[in-house]
Amino acid sequence: MLMSFPTRTHIYSLAPVGWALRAAGHEVRYVGQRNPSEIDPFLQTGLECMWVGGDFDIARHRQAGGSVEPGEDPFKLSETRSERLTDEYVKAAYDTTAGMIRYLNPDRMLNETLRLAREWRPDLIVWDPLIYTAPLVAKVVGAAQMRMLYAADQNARVHFEYEKLKARRPDEDWPDPLREWMSEWLAKQGHEFDEELRFGSASIDPGPECVQFPLNVDYLRVRFVPVNRPLAMDRWVYEPPARPRVLLTLGVSNRQVHGEEQASVSELLEGLGSLDVEVVATFSREQLPPGTRLPDNVRAEAFVPMNEVLASCSAIVHQGGGATIGNAVVNGVPQLLVPGTIWSERASAVAQAERGFGLYVDLPEITAERIARDVTRLLEEESFRRIAAEVRDEMLAAPTLADVVPRLEAAAAAAATAR
Repeated sequence: MLMSFPTRTHIYSLAPVGWALRAAGHEVRYVGQRNPSEIDPFLQTGLECMWVGGDFDIARHRQAGGSVEPGEDPFKLSETRSERLTDEYVKAAYDTTAGMIRYLNPDRMLNETLRLAREWRPDLIVWDPLIYTAPLVAKVVGAAQMRMLYAADQNARVHFEYEKLKARRPDEDWPDPLREWMSEWLAKQGHEFDEELRFGSASIDPGPECVQFPLNVDYLRVRFVPVNRPLAMDRWVYEPPARPRVLLTLGVSNRQVHGEEQASVSELLEGLGSLDVEVVATFSREQLPPGTRLPDNVRAEAFVPMNEVLASCSAIVHQGGGATIGNAVVNGVPQLLVPGTIWSERASAVAQAERGFGLYVDLPEITAERIARDVTRLLEEESFRRIAAEVRDEMLAAPTLADVVPRLEAAAAAAATAR
C-alpha cells in the first residue's frame, strides 16, 4: 500500500518504489484521499488507486480562505539560521508540524483506511511523511511500514530540535501534541504508541546525502528516479542549444499551497534576460504577473520534461523542492536556489552551497542584478560544474530501488510472522 499527499509532486515521488515492488511481483496500490484537481497524476503512474477519507481539494480549500499549513506564520518551517532558532520558534514549529499532520489526517481518513486495510490486509505500507494515517493503521493491522522521503527530513529535524529544547529546560512540562494525538486514536483501537510510528521502521531517502539532516533516523539511501508525466517530446528538447541553456522553474507546490509564487518572477526574468543565455522558463502566460514582458532570450513553457531538458542545461534556477534538486543532481547541473518556505528548501539551499555545487539567494534579497551575477558564476566558475559532477556520480552509485526491494520484503515478512 502506498499512501501519498494527493498532489502530483508527492504522488510522483512515491511511484518509483511502487514500480520496483510491482516489478518484483507484488500487488501495489495507492490508498488515500481524492483530490479532484489531481486525479491524472495517480493514473499516470500506472498503479491502482483507491479513495478513502473523502475529497481534499487544495485549490478550492485555499480559495475558501483555508490553509494547508495552519498557523505556519511567522514560524516558517524552513528556517535553519541558529540565531532565529529561539525556544519560542522551536516550540511553535513543533506545534505547527503536529497541527498540520493532524489536519491532513482527519478521523474519517484514519477510520476508512483502517476498514480497508482490515479487508485487504497489506503486508507493507510505504508512506509520504505527511500521511501519518499510514503508520497508525499499520500498527493496528500488523503491517510493516516505512516512509518514502521527497525532500530533506523536515519532520524529524523539527522533532529533534524540540527534544533538544526539552533537554535544555528539563524542569518545565513540555507537551507532545503529535504523540498525544496518535496515542488517543490508537487507544480506541486497543493499541499503544511506540516511537517507530514517528519516522517508520526505516526512511527511504532518494535525496543527495549532502542535503540531508544528520539525525538519529534509519535512512535507507537510494538513487533518485526522475518522474515526468507522460507527454510527447518537442524536438527542441534534444537539439543542442546555441548558447548556454538555463532552466528556470518554481515548481507547482507554491501555486498549489499559497496560490502564488513566493519568489519575484519579474526580477528572475529580468536578471536572466540580461545574460547571453537561452532560458527555458516553466511558466504559462496565466502564471506570469500581469503586464510581464518576456525577454527575447526566454522560452516560456507551461510544462517541460525536467530530466530531459536538464540534460542540455548548464545551470538551473529553482525554489528548492526535493524533486527538482534530484533531477538537477542526476544530470550534474549547477543550481541557484531561491528557496521557498514550505518545507526544507532553505536548509537544502545552504547545504548544496556548502558542498559547492550551487548558490542561493533568500527571497527578500532577490534582485535582477543578484540573479544575473550568481548565474554568471555558475556558468563561468569551473568548480561548480566539477562538484556537481561529483555529486551526480555519488547519486548514481547509490543502490537502486530494485536493490532494496529484498529489505522491504523482509520487513513485510517479519511483520506477517509477528501478526
